[in-house]
Amino acid sequence: MGEFGLIDRLVRQVQDPSLDPLKPSPDGEIRVGDDAAVWRSQRGGWDLFTTDALVEGVHFKLATTGWRDLGWKALTENLSDVAAMGGTPRRAFVTLGLRPETLVSDLEALYQGMREAADEFGVAIVGGDTVASPITLISVGVQGELEGSGLRRACGRAGDVVAVTGALGGSAGGLELLELGVVDPLDAEERALVERHRRPWPRVREGLALAKAGVRCGMDLSDGLLGDAAKLAHASGVGLTIAYDMVPVEAALTSRFGDRARPMALAGGEDYELLFAAPAPVIEASTAALADAGLTSLSSIGQLTAEKPGQVRVVDAAGREVRVGRGSWEHFAGGTDRRDS
Repeated sequence: MGEFGLIDRLVRQVQDPSLDPLKPSPDGEIRVGDDAAVWRSQRGGWDLFTTDALVEGVHFKLATTGWRDLGWKALTENLSDVAAMGGTPRRAFVTLGLRPETLVSDLEALYQGMREAADEFGVAIVGGDTVASPITLISVGVQGELEGSGLRRACGRAGDVVAVTGALGGSAGGLELLELGVVDPLDAEERALVERHRRPWPRVREGLALAKAGVRCGMDLSDGLLGDAAKLAHASGVGLTIAYDMVPVEAALTSRFGDRARPMALAGGEDYELLFAAPAPVIEASTAALADAGLTSLSSIGQLTAEKPGQVRVVDAAGREVRVGRGSWEHFAGGTDRRDS
């Protein structure tokens, strides 16, 4: 069934069957199907809430990821979901499942990493829960605010230009180095890749700038460009074509992995860049807005099409289809759940 098939099955147990899970409800709320839930707040705007979990042995190994980095990552991957909606994160809630032998000093390091991320992005850690567990589990929920319509997966239209912020594949390169035993990188390129994996940077400020520039369709890249592009296209009821040579690749990834770099950029997860689509004039305005604010640049990588909804094609400069190989990450698919080190 896979992760997303399971989610669809469970949604049918809790949601009004007359509602399309990929579209806002008549009152504008989003319950399931986007990067965060959205509902009308008493102040007249919109409130957001998102939650995600990190499980030892599935998402991380303590042998290769220190507690402080783990704290940073646990919070920032949730901040990325708020960024994906064009929202502002405000409060975080942390639930910990801990082995009885866990050291208090390690938990202090975990919270130091979370506090560093919270201070960087103006978030208050306000509550949560702590329980004993046979494995380490970190579940973070983040509440935020949204002005205007923000970014939503279902707002793309055929003909829109598809773009991403930053460069891709760095986290996948860092993960591979860690799996090869490069826990303490010696050169600058290896350090850059491992840092991208251990300390992702959520594009909160970029999300706000894109929404202000007029972008309405977007999400973050957590499971890999190929898989996440399919989710955006499916939600918008369109196809999506990616120009292989236009995908921006992390420079250190190209230097370290050569010809493997671009396929890793297409399929590798946890980049936490923003994927979005808009008419060409809005993309031009967004490019200028990011540059004026001194934020990360964007790259146009393709177009939404009138093809089968959810279908993603990768083509070369001559329009020939490119076979990339493995797809993006999905829990419960392929016989293994393990994603990270």
